[in-house]
Amino acid sequence: MDLFSFEIANRKIEVYRSIYAPVKSNMFTILTGNEAVVLDPNEAEDLLELFKEKDIEKVHILLTHGHYDHISGVMWLKEHTDTTVYCQERCAERLMNSKRPQARLVALVLAEEDRKDGGSRYQDFKKKYKPFTIVADRTFVNLDRLHIGDLDFEVISTPGHSEGSACYSLCGEMVFTGDTLILNTSIITTFPGGNKVDYENITLPYLKRLRKDTIVMPGHGDPFILKDTNNI
Repeated sequence: MDLFSFEIANRKIEVYRSIYAPVKSNMFTILTGNEAVVLDPNEAEDLLELFKEKDIEKVHILLTHGHYDHISGVMWLKEHTDTTVYCQERCAERLMNSKRPQARLVALVLAEEDRKDGGSRYQDFKKKYKPFTIVADRTFVNLDRLHIGDLDFEVISTPGHSEGSACYSLCGEMVFTGDTLILNTSIITTFPGGNKVDYENITLPYLKRLRKDTIVMPGHGDPFILKDTNNI
């Protein structure tokens, strides 16, 4: 588990990161009092150890979108903690349908890596994966605000990469983008539920309005400062 420390709204904010190894997706966690905010969870035993150490009583899961590598730990966390799940309404609709190909994109990536080096990632993943549904406790449409402990988030609908994608802006100084913005990386809009027109007409204008010194916490890769990326 990695730990990043930032100055946000004139105070210290610590963000823990755990990486979903198969496709290197980020899970971010912020503690506030006896509560925790977890963005895009995966299964990480050291996170439960952290919760125990810090006497965390309530976990708030914020989902940036519904692709498997960003939701794989939701049910696991619900089994171990008192959990509330938040996401965009369109994302919630997707997660309630067990027939949606939640894991197909991850499987395709792993199969391609196996093709290159003869590995067995895809078969290993296939053996472990079981279809599931997630029922969100609170959903958003377009724009909303969320107050958890002493943290204030603005929730913004950012379609394009997938249906129901969202960004979570913390105090206007840090933004959790999921796969909506990744450092120097072209955003994929061709997956099922993606929409290039929405990304260009809705999401890109939002990203361009952000302050250039905004700290970006992406779905893949290390945190970065907005001005340092070349893809917006």
